[in-house]
Amino acid sequence: MPLLTTRATIYLGTWNTRAMWETGRVFQIAAEMRRYNIEVFVICETHWTQVGQQLLASGELLQYSGHEKENAPHTQGVALL
Repeated sequence: MPLLTTRATIYLGTWNTRAMWETGRVFQIAAEMRRYNIEVFVICETHWTQVGQQLLASGELLQYSGHEKENAPHTQGVALL
């Protein structure tokens, strides 16, 4: 009997965006996620502030985290899609 068995395959992806200031950037990333059948996508260096989540029109849930204060420098941040 094997020690570990595969029950399901989950496809993960990561992308270092180096800032997500452009309008529509999230939707572009979501389209690429669907194109490659990625189920969980980690986005690095979003440069967004605060913490939140957003349900996209295509059905994906975007959760993000950055500096706590809104007027903090836009230098960090991560997101899960």
